[in-house]
Amino acid sequence: MTGDDKAKPSEAEMLLQEKDRHVVVRAHEIPLSAHNKAVTCIQFNHEGDLLLSSSKDTNCSACAWHTRNGELLGSFTTVGKGTRNYDSANGAIAVNRYSTMVATASTGEDVMLWSLQTGDNLAKISRPPVSMSSVAFSYGDDKLLTACKGRGMSKSAVLIYNLPFTPPKVGQDIEPVKTEFNPVVEHELESKEEKISWATWGPTNDSVYFAVGNTLRILDVETNTVVLSKEIHDAEGPGEGMINRFKFAPDYLTLATASTDGWAKLVDFRDLTVIQGYHSGEPVNDVSISPIADHVVLGGGLDAQMVTTQGGASTFDVKVFHKVRGTQLGQISKRHFGTITAMSLTPDGRGLASGAADGFIKLFRFDEKYDSAIGRVPIWSLKQAN
Repeated sequence: MTGDDKAKPSEAEMLLQEKDRHVVVRAHEIPLSAHNKAVTCIQFNHEGDLLLSSSKDTNCSACAWHTRNGELLGSFTTVGKGTRNYDSANGAIAVNRYSTMVATASTGEDVMLWSLQTGDNLAKISRPPVSMSSVAFSYGDDKLLTACKGRGMSKSAVLIYNLPFTPPKVGQDIEPVKTEFNPVVEHELESKEEKISWATWGPTNDSVYFAVGNTLRILDVETNTVVLSKEIHDAEGPGEGMINRFKFAPDYLTLATASTDGWAKLVDFRDLTVIQGYHSGEPVNDVSISPIADHVVLGGGLDAQMVTTQGGASTFDVKVFHKVRGTQLGQISKRHFGTITAMSLTPDGRGLASGAADGFIKLFRFDEKYDSAIGRVPIWSLKQAN
């Protein structure tokens, strides 16, 4: 895995305001350019010094970046290896807790495991004929969760695999394995019409949360049964309220959904009760909950086809909402030329990354004025202080 491209930084503004109070936060911006097609997923590693991205670009479908300066560390690819001369488009990417392995979920039939240090392909997990939609490492990095969308006569499923890797010693790389991967948990949906759009681990390895249409479901891993299913978005709304993605808060007490109906919803992890809603007015493709502030950040916008058929325009803004009150506080505007398809706040909550249909990724770092922004100090901590 090689790459030495460095991006040229610039500056963006994020105006956060509520009633008569406002704060202008300046954001140091680094554009990241390697993908020539839509970015599908981005994820920071645990320390926040690396950013992983996946794309529909079959010539550059997965990349690793250094967040300090935007340097492209390299891409994960099988191009030129063996008889294969292209890579499948990737719909999701994940990095393990210790930043040693990366997993990519292709829109074809494969989940690929890679060494983050060398870029070598460690293993391949195949399940034809489906499209992989999600991938996530377990806590402890010993299991891998995947979710797939059925095609033809096949059905969507949640799959969990044991990983036959041992943590490498200092200075050593993970060795590739040649083994046939068989799922230790396989939960197949009943209907071919049901599609899993996103899945991830719950607060522990005992549960998996996954989205089907406008509903969230909780799978008990031990019994392989769905213990709770609840409609979160309106099936009569735009796009039938389909949940595109959801993410947990760092404390795992809540999660936020992103839906085609123009809403993001804050949900209680225990019973999937909707706590708060955030109305964007445009399809929401991704969402992130701040680890340090009462902020929920979301991105989306009308895609080119919707603009053509329905009219109107989209500004492709990253929008910031007050987590408790549900009001929009501000946005970062006009930094992308296409629909925002993926986004994530940094692990320390002081920056974010957004990827778009134009293939570009923008990496933002907030200045010190962010500490004075509305919602920067969580309401619960203010109550404790009083």
